[in-house]
Amino acid sequence: MEPIIEIRDLSVDFQTNGGRLRAVDHVTMNINRGEIVGIIGESGSGKTTLTSSILRTIRAPGRIAEGEVIYHCRDGRTVDLLKLTEKEYNSYRWADITTVFQAAQNVLNPTLRVKEHFIETALAHDPKMTKSQIMDRAAELCKKVRLEERVLESYPHQLSGGMKQRVIIALSLLLNPELLILDEPTTALDVITQWYILDILRKIHEESGITMVFCTHDVAIIGSIVDRIAVMYAGEIVEYGKLEDVFLRPSHPYSRGLIHAVPSLRDDISKREAIPGYPPNLLKLEPGCRFAPRCFLKEQGKCDGIAGCADGLIELGDTQQYTLCKYWKEVKALASTD
Repeated sequence: MEPIIEIRDLSVDFQTNGGRLRAVDHVTMNINRGEIVGIIGESGSGKTTLTSSILRTIRAPGRIAEGEVIYHCRDGRTVDLLKLTEKEYNSYRWADITTVFQAAQNVLNPTLRVKEHFIETALAHDPKMTKSQIMDRAAELCKKVRLEERVLESYPHQLSGGMKQRVIIALSLLLNPELLILDEPTTALDVITQWYILDILRKIHEESGITMVFCTHDVAIIGSIVDRIAVMYAGEIVEYGKLEDVFLRPSHPYSRGLIHAVPSLRDDISKREAIPGYPPNLLKLEPGCRFAPRCFLKEQGKCDGIAGCADGLIELGDTQQYTLCKYWKEVKALASTD
C-alpha cells in the first residue's frame, strides 16, 4: 500500500531536573493511505508524544531530537514536516492533517457558539469562503456525526461530553483533511457513548476513505476499528502488524500481556491477569530489553533480558508483522494455548 506518512528514526527528548528523558526512542513506522492505524500502550509509553511529533505540537521542555516525518502530499510531492517553519506547517495543519483531542471541553472556546468555531476555522484557512458556504458544510458534518443542526447555535457548556466530542470530530473534517489523528477520543465517556463514537468514526472512514491514527490504552476499544496496530512500551514500538496477527498471534511478550489482560465474555475471567510490575524509569534505563523485568520469558529462564532484545524491529516473513523480541517464535507458540 502507498504510505501517507513515513516516520523514520524519530526520537523525542524532554529535559527534566533529573536529566534527559527520551519519550520516543528511534521509532520507525509507515502509515498507509486509507487505513486506520492503532497505537496502544500503557500511560507514559510514548504514544501521544509520537503523534504530537506528526502534529508538531511538542513544546518545551520537549524537543524532537532527530528523525524525519515524511508526508506524501495529495499532488504527489513529499515533504519532511519536521523541516518546515511554523508558518509553512500551518498550511498543512487542519487542511491536510488534523486531530481530535481527548478532552473536547478543553478545545472548544466556552465564549463562542459552535457555529462560530466552524466559521473561524474555515476563514483562517480559506478567507474566500462565504459564511453561507461554511454553515452549509457545518450542517452537513453535523449530520455525519449524528448531531441535530440546532447544535450549531449552542454554547459548549450546553452540550454533553459525547456531543462535544462529536462537534470536535465534525470540526476536524471541515476542510476535507487526508489524515485524522485521534488521541484517546473516547476517554472519560461512558461505555455506550464510546461505542457510539467508534461507530461514527467507522462510518466516516468507510464513506471518505480518510486515513486515521487512533491512540488509546484501551485494547478492547481499538480492536473494533483498526486495520493495523503498533504496540508501544517505554518509548519504543515493540510490535507492529495487522490487527488479527497482533491480537491472535502476538510476537512480543508485552503485546501478549496486554491482550491476555483484557476480560472476555467467552472464557473464565479468572484466566485473565494484569502484567506484573511497573514500566521502567526512563531516566534510569538498563541495557537490553526494557520489558525484561516484567517478562515471563525471563522469569522462566528462557531469556536473560539482553540476548532476546533486537537492535531494531524484526520483520516476520511476508506477513508485514514486526517485533522487537528475538524469541518471537516462543511467544507465538503460546497463542494456541491462550
